[in-house]
Amino acid sequence: MNRFRPVCLLLALLTGCVATTPPPPAEPSPFVLPGGSPRNVRIGFVQGYPLSSLSVPVLLLPGTLVQDKMVVVSRDPRLNPTAVLEITGVRGHIAIARIVRGQPQPKDEVVLPSTDLSERSQELPP
Repeated sequence: MNRFRPVCLLLALLTGCVATTPPPPAEPSPFVLPGGSPRNVRIGFVQGYPLSSLSVPVLLLPGTLVQDKMVVVSRDPRLNPTAVLEITGVRGHIAIARIVRGQPQPKDEVVLPSTDLSERSQELPP
């Protein structure tokens, strides 16, 4: 029986290992660095607002500093731009932003625009 123990152990190890196939790579996006992290600096998130409003509240991340007339871009979870926003006021951790182009949705991420993102956001309807 002693000589079967190493054979059984070897068989258990070989059959217990299952090869998994890696998931297919995601589509490359001009808004993501090669490592998968976004290239734009996140400043906050669009909060709920009436969709007929011309301004939206943006919940700023802790430590974020914004100024009046600063232009930012909101984007969806797929990192596509949804709106161009101009900061018009700051009250504590909430910035009020005027919608310049597009239509942001609640919970959209708000970022500082890069050149690529600025160009893509100009395709949004006014």
